[in-house]
Amino acid sequence: MIVVTIGREGCISCGQCWGSCPQVFIEDPEDGKSSIIEGYRIAGKVDEGSAPDQFEACLKEAEEACPAEVIRVSPIQPSFD
Repeated sequence: MIVVTIGREGCISCGQCWGSCPQVFIEDPEDGKSSIIEGYRIAGKVDEGSAPDQFEACLKEAEEACPAEVIRVSPIQPSFD
């Protein structure tokens, strides 16, 4: 799994992320900013999600394409309890 976060306060609604990876990102109908698709949200948060590894390439593309640099993508770190 891959953790995805969006710094929505800095989002400029350019559409690069949902164009690059529509499996994970959508345009929020409330404010037009980028959001995580409901099925991948963590605790219902629109700006934080966990997506399957199969989307790694498009998530990285979305991160790199974002002109506002508000998307962060990283692998889930194992827990060593």
